[in-house]
Amino acid sequence: MAEQFAVEVIKCHGTGNDFFALDETEAILIPDPLKAAFARLVADRQEGAGADGILFVSAFDAQHPRMRFFNPDGSEAEMCGNGLRCAARLCFEGHYRGQDPLLFKTLGGTFRTENFFSTTHQMPFVRVTTDPVSINPDNILASRTTTPFLAQPVPVGDQSWMGTILSIGNPHLIVPVADLHNVALMELGHALECHPLFPRRTNVSFVQGVDRHTLLVQTYERGVGLTLSCGTGMTASVVAQVLNGTVQNQEPVAVHTAGGIAWVTPRVTEEGISAQLTGNATWVYRGKIPLIIRDDTIHFASETLVDKEYVYEEEARHYGQLAEQTLFDPAILRGTSLEKRLLQR
Repeated sequence: MAEQFAVEVIKCHGTGNDFFALDETEAILIPDPLKAAFARLVADRQEGAGADGILFVSAFDAQHPRMRFFNPDGSEAEMCGNGLRCAARLCFEGHYRGQDPLLFKTLGGTFRTENFFSTTHQMPFVRVTTDPVSINPDNILASRTTTPFLAQPVPVGDQSWMGTILSIGNPHLIVPVADLHNVALMELGHALECHPLFPRRTNVSFVQGVDRHTLLVQTYERGVGLTLSCGTGMTASVVAQVLNGTVQNQEPVAVHTAGGIAWVTPRVTEEGISAQLTGNATWVYRGKIPLIIRDDTIHFASETLVDKEYVYEEEARHYGQLAEQTLFDPAILRGTSLEKRLLQR
């Protein structure tokens, strides 16, 4: 027996990292056993609607929303910083209207979010606090060592790359480079993501320093590939560079990516490490996806994959003005999977 229905979605992004968000605070829209299949179907950029991931936002309890995040390959990630900003806005304007701050439950832990309107950029912003940031790599490395992995060599073929491992609720390898133009981002990113050191794979961010308050970052996300930005990757990159002495501690650091700019304020002290990620949570459009469930599989029910009901043109215009200020050179991504997306933006 087949069941046909349409699911309401919001296409959204944080620093160009784009998602479909589903509000399940009042009712389950996609059955749990089909969430991974839904992500593979919808997020596929060739055959589907296209996105860097799917956000399922629900009510953990009366005070705490919950976010689950699925990658385009159907794997469920512990945390997504850009996605959490979008989830926070969805809750602040919806089921948890007016409640601020919000404490989100995720597989990667509990995260505090604060919603505000940026008068400078004329759009909704969200600040995400990660406390603590972990430098204990025992749940990331195959060796299960508890010794911090700071500026240590990671061999790839006949080369070795210096890297730092952190957890922002999910695993990250931060690799500083002299010039992003000279890095084979797709090949090296994949090799490091799937390196034998990491039994559950890892996110990889390549970082080029500009000055003590500015970084260029390109992330190869676990289960996604190259993305225009990665919120936890930006956060981990700044903290790693503080630990390695190249950026300023306890002051905002501007992180420039292909998708735009966000700001990370690290706090590295003897008592522990925390960080705040601040940036946009932008709506692209609101619409419905016609679906059909047949024999425990999920499919599109129409050649029109998404029926767009409202396009947020003003938000796109304001975000475009911010994105134009990025110092990230699009030529860095020439010949990669992101080149076409940059041309279409």
